[in-house]
Amino acid sequence: MTATDLPPTDLDQLPVDYDFDEAWRERKAARVAPRIRLLGKVYTLPASLPAKLILFAVNARRAGRPAADQVDAEEAFEMLAALLGQDNLVDLMERGLEVDDLPDLLATCQRLYQERQSGNGVAPATGRP
Repeated sequence: MTATDLPPTDLDQLPVDYDFDEAWRERKAARVAPRIRLLGKVYTLPASLPAKLILFAVNARRAGRPAADQVDAEEAFEMLAALLGQDNLVDLMERGLEVDDLPDLLATCQRLYQERQSGNGVAPATGRP
């Protein structure tokens, strides 16, 4: 009998060797989401880098795209929408964020995640590198 053969209420009662749901819930509860100030507003980013951004990098590498290549504005928009939310990103652009700013914004956000990962979750307090 497989798990899919059981009614959903019975699935919750089955013993498991490892509970990913609980482990991830605990890990996510311990994270502090990074925040950025942009055009006078503070935005809270996801607590960890969205998998969508990592998948983009993997697909680019598989396509033979050099890692040093800068993303174009459309790609940066899509990835930043995963970080900030599409509505927030559109609002920012309507308030003055320029298309040329998107790659810089994306690179800085990615750097924040990298610094948090290497620095035990502590982000710099200012925008200075």
